[in-house]
Amino acid sequence: MVAWRWASVVCVLGSLLVGCGEKAQATPRAPGLAVVGAGEGGDGGKGALTWTRSLAHGDSEAPSAAVAPNGDVLVAATYREPLDIGGGPLPFDQGVSRPHLLVARFGRNGTLHWARGFVPAKTGTTRTRVGGLAVDPRGHVWLVGSASGFTLGMTRFPEGPFVARLSPEGAVERVKAFPGEGALTVHAVATDGASGVVVVGDLSGARDFGDAVREPSDGGRGAFVARLGMDGRTQWSRVWSAGAEGVVSARAVAVDVFGGVHVAGAYSGNVCFGGAAFVTVRQHTPFILKLSRQGEHAWSHDLRGATGAASAVAVASDRVFVAGGFTTRFYFQGQLHDAGEHHGFVVAYDAEGHERWARSFAATANALATDEAGQLTLVGTHDGGLDLARTRAPAGLYVARLLPDAGQSLWVRGLTSPAPASPRSVAVDDQGSTVVAGALRRTLPPGTPYPHPEDGFLFRLRP
Repeated sequence: MVAWRWASVVCVLGSLLVGCGEKAQATPRAPGLAVVGAGEGGDGGKGALTWTRSLAHGDSEAPSAAVAPNGDVLVAATYREPLDIGGGPLPFDQGVSRPHLLVARFGRNGTLHWARGFVPAKTGTTRTRVGGLAVDPRGHVWLVGSASGFTLGMTRFPEGPFVARLSPEGAVERVKAFPGEGALTVHAVATDGASGVVVVGDLSGARDFGDAVREPSDGGRGAFVARLGMDGRTQWSRVWSAGAEGVVSARAVAVDVFGGVHVAGAYSGNVCFGGAAFVTVRQHTPFILKLSRQGEHAWSHDLRGATGAASAVAVASDRVFVAGGFTTRFYFQGQLHDAGEHHGFVVAYDAEGHERWARSFAATANALATDEAGQLTLVGTHDGGLDLARTRAPAGLYVARLLPDAGQSLWVRGLTSPAPASPRSVAVDDQGSTVVAGALRRTLPPGTPYPHPEDGFLFRLRP
């Protein structure tokens, strides 16, 4: 049993969210985020806050972050108002109502290296959206999402879904589109070592993935996965659907050291990923799927009986971790996990797809990351109690480090704020430090021209 105690408040990030630990530049930030707890080792030990940064971006979408091989932190976000994160004002056109796009790079100590702003075309109709962000071993930045006709230098982002490769200095090197009809949403991207990336998402209608034109059967909404080389060319793609009455959604992806592709999401109706068919009467049920490097089915599982979705997946040596949220109940290794009300879950399989352990708890499970030791880092929100830490804690955001063999909590760090928090991504660098990106809901007076504005945050914790 891992010992636990909650420490007193170690840093309050008041009306302007200011840095703690390492020196931080003061920029406008969302109000009221406070660090309230630590695990074994005390405030100066495991999970202690080292620095924070903010993005007063005013959009309803939380930022996404990734860690580069040298420990730098890359951030992508949308913004709907003038923004300066420390390097001068970013490009902004008040005559365009759709969100703009930001990509920025911070050093290991939180110092801003560069920031790039993309202004939507005045004639564009697609809403700008960040689907995911990843950095490959060579330092290239891979960004996926939806564009509203951006132009940067001589490179143009076509309107609609895209995959873009940027240089370590932020120059756009390649952009790939998915021409066709119907909706296509790219939800996540993961690097495949130095060989390229894998992207996942949802689609309806026919789309050209580069290797073939694919569409869900019977006019339904399906899920896709595509592996791209470093040159952006598609090596292979797959699409799964559950017919006109069903839905399949791919929400997260991770690639192991052997090139195995792990896809997590949710389905309704009847779907076959290549093994046994899955059938659910629930509105949606979580699933996890493994494909070989060549895109062939290796194994797949669902959390039968659960109503919910898998929203995150991470891989380590001989472990596959899946997290998400659920209601109702499911069994794992013969043990019942009963949500009662909405709960989060983390389940672990070995590389061959055998069940290892599961934890369910009264909190959300938004994002996962693994480190070189195979430990698991989990972020989410909770309403109080935080049974991951086996103690009472004020409601808010949490970061938990779990041991890989059975999921015991190594340490938990809690943060609170008067505004609702939305953690979106977590990454662990080569030194074991944790980087979390998300947003706090901003309160604005009536008449605000866009709904649910948020201010992004970015912080780093010690190992």
